[in-house]
Order: sequence, then structure tokens, then C-alpha cells
Amino acid sequence: MKKIWIILLLNLFAFGAMAQTEKGTKLLGVRTTLGMGQSDGLMGLAFNRSTLELADGSELEDRMTSFFISSKGGYFFADGFAAGLEVAISTSSGTTETDGIELESNFSFLGVGPFARYYFPSGKLLPFAEINSLFGTRSQETLGSGLIADTKFSVANFGWGFGLAFLLGERSSLDLMASYFRVRQLQD
Repeated sequence: MKKIWIILLLNLFAFGAMAQTEKGTKLLGVRTTLGMGQSDGLMGLAFNRSTLELADGSELEDRMTSFFISSKGGYFFADGFAAGLEVAISTSSGTTETDGIELESNFSFLGVGPFARYYFPSGKLLPFAEINSLFGTRSQETLGSGLIADTKFSVANFGWGFGLAFLLGERSSLDLMASYFRVRQLQD
């Protein structure tokens, strides 16, 4: 009798998981990205500080703070398969200093692009795979030592990743994803 209750309980969780990803339902989400390595803040949430000793013995000190957030809206066209649009915004600022010369830089990005995600059904934890892209405009302002430079250019971001959706109820999940993306500057 105990085994029957356990089986019924597991089936109930599996049914709840499939109800979130069944054909005809909507996917809404918000994300931010934590990155590793040196970043200019286009696609990450980061607080970097580094010092580099140059060949002539001088030092180059870099400080950067960046923030990235995006919102997704999609539709499940088939059980486990959703596609839609993502809107992203990013901002960062930082300073670079060497030999008493300090440059201040500010970056911003606004983009929109499609995504597609497939969930592999497996109960309360749903593994998924995603491909995505963002197309937008990036602005950069650099100030310091008599230099004032403003540039604006178009960029394209192409990426993919694998993740796990931890179901928190009938209508929500916490998704963790390891991803790779490549940002390309487009010719204007």
C-alpha cells in the first residue's frame, strides 16, 4: 500500500511539471547573467577590479561595474517546446588608470531577439536546452585627459545553453543555465 501512495505522489508531481510545459501555455521570465572572466559588461552582472603590470614597469588599473537584465515572453507550440522574444538592457561603467592618466567609460545596450527552448520531461526537475539571439544598439562614451569619444554601433549576440528548471509550484520555476554566447559588432 505504501508503494502505491509513493507512485501516485510521484505521478502527481510529474503531471504538475508537464502542465507548465504543455502545448498552448505561455512562458514568461526575467533573467540576469553572472559571468566569468574579463568583461566589458555587455551581457553580465559583474564587479571587476584588476591591476596589470606592463613591460615598462608601470601599472594599468581597471575597475568595472556592470548590470544586465532581460525579459522573455514565449508560447509553447508543442509539449515541452517554447519559442518567443527576449528584450534585454545592459549598462556598465568603469575607469582605467595608468601613469596618472584616468579614462572613464560608460556603456549601454538595448536589444531584442528570438529564443527557442526545449524541456526534457523528467519530474520536478526539468532539464532544458535553449538557443537565442539578441540584436540591438550599443553606445559607448569615454572621457578623460582631454578625450571625449561617443560611439554607437549595432551588435548581434548568438548563444546557446543547457539548464535545469526547478519547479516551485504549478506556475513558476527557478531556472539555472550554463550558456555560451558570442557578441559581434555589425557594420553600420
